[in-house]
Amino acid sequence: MTTTSRPARPSGPAVKIRAAVVAATIAFGGLAFAAGPAQADSTCQLKGAPYDCSYTVTSVTLPDGTKELFVVGTDHAVWTNWSYTNGSWSGWQSMGGGVESGITVGGKADGGWSFFISATGTDGNTWYRQRSANGYWGPWHLPCPEPDFNSSC
Repeated sequence: MTTTSRPARPSGPAVKIRAAVVAATIAFGGLAFAAGPAQADSTCQLKGAPYDCSYTVTSVTLPDGTKELFVVGTDHAVWTNWSYTNGSWSGWQSMGGGVESGITVGGKADGGWSFFISATGTDGNTWYRQRSANGYWGPWHLPCPEPDFNSSC
């Protein structure tokens, strides 16, 4: 008696996507369009960590040559990683927030040691975070409605 084995049934993400497209085509009465999966797979890797590559990597170079990178994480928080003068990197640190845009660097002052980052939050507002010359970051904040030099805004 000869036995034949069945070929392995394909499985995995490609099969699930193909099944979703077929199901969507059937659901729309065989019309000549099918809905594909959402752009959920826009994840890239940089220095060992995932980030949302639908937004660009933003960087700033400090006066001593230190480079600081900013990305939007897959959790929609802002993440940063900076180099040391010896060429090593700090490792990724979350800066929190919930953003839906790329990150912008601006407002360089104090010889380039102080600057801010900004991004559009999930609420649609532009949020800012200020880096002081000593390297400390202030909290996320909205722009002040009018200049108030006595506030932390």
